[in-house]
Amino acid sequence: MSVPSTALLAGPVFSRHWAMPNGDTFTVPIIGNFVQKYLQRSEVSVDPFARNKRWATHTNDLNPATEAEHHMEARAFLRMLVERGVRADLLLFDPPYSPRQISECYATAGVKAGMADTQNAKLVKECRDLLRQIAKPGAVCLSFGWNSAGMGKGWQLEELMLVAHGGCHNDTICMAERMKAEEADLFTANIPVHVRCKASHGNGGSHYGLTGGTSR
Repeated sequence: MSVPSTALLAGPVFSRHWAMPNGDTFTVPIIGNFVQKYLQRSEVSVDPFARNKRWATHTNDLNPATEAEHHMEARAFLRMLVERGVRADLLLFDPPYSPRQISECYATAGVKAGMADTQNAKLVKECRDLLRQIAKPGAVCLSFGWNSAGMGKGWQLEELMLVAHGGCHNDTICMAERMKAEEADLFTANIPVHVRCKASHGNGGSHYGLTGGTSR
C-alpha cells in the first residue's frame, strides 16, 4: 500500500488556518491532523527530528531526553537507515528553521554547536539528499518550515497548508510532495549495490525490493 495521491485529477490543494504556535510542531492541532492524515495511509515512515512524537516507524531526535527511538545527529541517523536498506513511503521533515533554532536544539541536548553546525541550509540540503535515497517510488515527503522550497526537482507538490500564528510570528508552511517515477528510478540507481543486495535479503516491508506491510 502506498500513500494515495490527492493530485492525480487536480492541482495541489491549498489552505490557510490560524493556530497558536508551539515549539513542538505536530502538537499544533491543525498540523498534527495534517501529519496523521498521511500517516494513516503509510506503511513505513521516517522522522529524523521527531522530538516526543513516536508517530513514524523510525524516529530520531538529537536530544536524549526526548521519546524518540534514536538519539543521533539527523544526518547520521539517515545514513544509518540508508545503510540498513530502509525504504519508506512517508518522510516527515521538520528540522530547525534557523541557525538560532539549531543552536537551541544542540544546547537542549547538552551539545556545543560550532559555526559549521548552525548552517541550516547545509543541514537541510544534506538531510534531503539522504531522504531521497530512503524514499520508495511514489513516496510522500511532508516538509515544515518558513519557506516552500520543498524537495526540489523530481517531486510534485500535492498539498500546501499555511498556518498563521498571529502577531509577528512567521507562518508555518506545511507541504506534501510526492516523488515522481523518474526521480525514484534515478535514486534507486544511485543506491550502493551492497546496500541494495543486503536490503533485498532483509525482512520486513521497509526494505528495498520488498512490499508490505515541530512550528518553533
